[in-house]
Amino acid sequence: MTPATSSSTKSANAIEVVDLHKHFGKFHVHRGINLKIKRGSITYIMGGSGVGKSVLLKQLMGFLKPTSGDILIHGESISSALPDDVRRIRRGMGILFQNGALFDSMSVYDNVAFALREQLKLPKSELDARVEAHLKSVGLGFEHAVKMPSDLSGGQRKRVALARAIALQPSIMMYDEPTTGLDPLTTEMVTNLIRDTNREHNLTTLVISHDIHVAFDVAEEIAFIKDGVVKFFGPPEGVWTQSDPDVRVFFKSEQKRLGVS
Repeated sequence: MTPATSSSTKSANAIEVVDLHKHFGKFHVHRGINLKIKRGSITYIMGGSGVGKSVLLKQLMGFLKPTSGDILIHGESISSALPDDVRRIRRGMGILFQNGALFDSMSVYDNVAFALREQLKLPKSELDARVEAHLKSVGLGFEHAVKMPSDLSGGQRKRVALARAIALQPSIMMYDEPTTGLDPLTTEMVTNLIRDTNREHNLTTLVISHDIHVAFDVAEEIAFIKDGVVKFFGPPEGVWTQSDPDVRVFFKSEQKRLGVS
């Protein structure tokens, strides 16, 4: 499948965050975040609770406006875009929320078909073919289409939610805490799904997470946020050479697991 792209796809970076500040009243969440996310990469955004990881994701999607600074999606500012342009840019991005956020009153078929019906007005035969293809791409057969979300396991719900998220063939895929609270087997399944989906659909993938060992298994780059700024950005193994004590403390548990001195 060919992912949707904007008119500004010449940049090597799918996402650029430039001196981003975000205030909520007197609370200064982001204090000058700078990031460049390469096209086709898998990047994990990490940090402790309350550092603004999900707030950053909402700004990247255009749901929140920065107080100052800019966010470029394939070279185009989503921060200063008009509402119609924000919606157009957002159509090139998919998101998988922590709990999947499926429509409980809709079947699996209708969940996956929802955006296709709203945006593309496809005939029934083509809609069926696309729903079947998207379910297959996340490891589910078309027989699951008639099921309701309540009939699915936790892992299956994640798969259906991902099939819905990629239905409009986005170029950027975002995940909000996709493995939080899952058992080890389901965590491994979701982790493999993130990696495989990125490769199969030629995506740029951004994952908000605090699951350190998962990030070390799948991330090509990690951005660690603390005190409103990015304190580390680079390949996972780069955290071991950092002099910043905040970086060392956060990744200490993974250091022990891997036996890195």
